[in-house]
Amino acid sequence: MKIIITIFTIFFFTNIAKAEDFDSYVNKLKEHPAIESVLENSKKYKNLASSEMGLPDPQLIVGVDNVPVSDPSFNQFLPTAKVYGFRQQIPRYSLRKAKSNKQLVLSKKQRLIANYSLNRLKAYFISSLYEYDKVRKLEDIFKKQIRYYLELENNLRGRLESGKSVYGRLSEMDVEKTEIEQKLNDLQVEKTQIEEEFINLVGEIPNIELPDVKNNNLPQNIEDIYPIVIAKKDIESAKQGVKAAKAEFGPNYGVQALYKDREAGANFAGDDWFSIQATVSIPLWYYWNQKPKLQAANHERSQALYSHDNIKRLWTKQMRSLFSERNFAKANITLLENQKESMKKIISSAKRSYESGGTNLESVLDARIDKLTVEAQLAMQYSRYAKLSSEFNSHLIMENENAQNSN
Repeated sequence: MKIIITIFTIFFFTNIAKAEDFDSYVNKLKEHPAIESVLENSKKYKNLASSEMGLPDPQLIVGVDNVPVSDPSFNQFLPTAKVYGFRQQIPRYSLRKAKSNKQLVLSKKQRLIANYSLNRLKAYFISSLYEYDKVRKLEDIFKKQIRYYLELENNLRGRLESGKSVYGRLSEMDVEKTEIEQKLNDLQVEKTQIEEEFINLVGEIPNIELPDVKNNNLPQNIEDIYPIVIAKKDIESAKQGVKAAKAEFGPNYGVQALYKDREAGANFAGDDWFSIQATVSIPLWYYWNQKPKLQAANHERSQALYSHDNIKRLWTKQMRSLFSERNFAKANITLLENQKESMKKIISSAKRSYESGGTNLESVLDARIDKLTVEAQLAMQYSRYAKLSSEFNSHLIMENENAQNSN
């Protein structure tokens, strides 16, 4: 019995350990419907690429030749015969290859989108973890502040009873305490929203350590980010479309073979025939058929080039803006950390002064409330920094991802 309990305990806690791991949640994100949907699209285009290289279905031919209407038979006249054969159309290889390559480019584009979508989901997940941590810290901070306000209220009412004029401070304190209580109520709404986001992302509310957030720099080549690389795939796809349109001017081929079965009769000893024909298409109507297709393909390529240029400009601005915001958030953290240390010194000084009878308790409690306000600002800045950093990083293509995308 002890062995069974021990095994169960090991199994139970091992599974908990696995569940409480950031990488395990990343694996769950890989199975998110938003990712699976795009990957299925990639497989679709890959299969279409294979189908483009295939030939059209052959046609079987079964019939009769030159059967007399007045006396249907196969042994009276020499031209009368039963016919068996097949016909096979062979589209030119260059056209099939261009169409296949276009589908392969679209498949790779979908894989890029899947990788990008996973990065975005990871960014949402990391951001939500830090937001959730911020909410819990703020709850604790605001509750401490309310306790200090209650302690301050008791102190002020005691001074009021002793004849001190503290009505103004009591009134201010009531307003400040009410604002804190409103913030606590707002935090409950925010907490619920974050929990719902967790359910959407990984199906549960995680309880793990906060993951490290990398402080990446702007890439030397701004085009090494997902939105621009994905736009490049549209250019590649359009180029293959142009190749396919040019290939339309070339000939298509075909072959057919017929076997004619002739029965023996009074006027003919009987023998069979066969015939083989090859066909080649001529782009006689190119002005109304192939030429407009080529012009349309060139317009598609131009549109893809302009779209890429526009996306590059927009994302250059966006990435620089995110980079700047993130760095300012980091600088704010440093300032608030220094201010927090300064507040500790102020509290110590106020406490010594109060204990020596130089000031009243109000100065100590106000200093503690102010320090908690700084801590609240610090928690919000840490969350903001994590959100901006994960957002910035989600658009970058790392070296290992580059290797995957090139396959």
